[in-house]
Amino acid sequence: MRISSNLPYSFLFLSVVALVFSFALLGSSNKAIAAGKFTIDPKINLKKLDNPNKLKVVASANGENQTKYLEGKDLNSETATVSFEFNKKNDVVTAGNRDEYFVCAYDLNAQTDQMKSYSCVEGNLKPNGKNTISIGSGPGVTLSTGSFQTVNGEEIKNPIIRVSIPLSDRKDVKDLKVVTMIKGEIESKTIDAQKLLKKSDDNTIIVPFVFDKIPEIGPIQKGDLFFACVSANELNPPEGTECEHRVTSHTGHIHNLVAR
Repeated sequence: MRISSNLPYSFLFLSVVALVFSFALLGSSNKAIAAGKFTIDPKINLKKLDNPNKLKVVASANGENQTKYLEGKDLNSETATVSFEFNKKNDVVTAGNRDEYFVCAYDLNAQTDQMKSYSCVEGNLKPNGKNTISIGSGPGVTLSTGSFQTVNGEEIKNPIIRVSIPLSDRKDVKDLKVVTMIKGEIESKTIDAQKLLKKSDDNTIIVPFVFDKIPEIGPIQKGDLFFACVSANELNPPEGTECEHRVTSHTGHIHNLVAR
């Protein structure tokens, strides 16, 4: 009788122990996942926008890209916030302290989804946590906190962005990730740098990207800003990911950008 009366208590004790152990494992698993991530957290200044109803926000870091949309209650205050989570390590590169990233916010007409204005920023990465950056609060001459800009230039049809990557100091690069972005549209390629270097006379490789579709937020125009980022572990030091940008200055097909 004593043994049978103790059985419920023994079972309860074992159940509690098992539950505690399960929570401990779950907690350690979440910590392990978090340790392999970092975030880009733009704060978007809405004060100078005319009753914004919808924003398209794109971010690129560590050779990876993300897009998010903000609308409705997300835009009810003077500042809109959004967070992008990225992997610290992938098949091409591991994020480092001096790596570069960019974020662009596009103010859209809520009915047509066409761009009214945009603001883009670049930042230097802190790969072990949160990277907070301001958008739309600074002068247009800098990409640190760039103001929102309108674009009224002529349409550019089927532009080709040619990314030049000088590698005379990094001839050992193998796989190289190249990311380009214009008008909120992102294209990327992972290339065999060694194969292209063998064909180069000056140790500079050229990677073309064709944007032959009209972006969802409107046609590409003279005055639009475009980016290119290159990523590889062999580019360290100083940066495993380097980004450069330019404003389209003509309506021809070829638009060149040196990415290092």
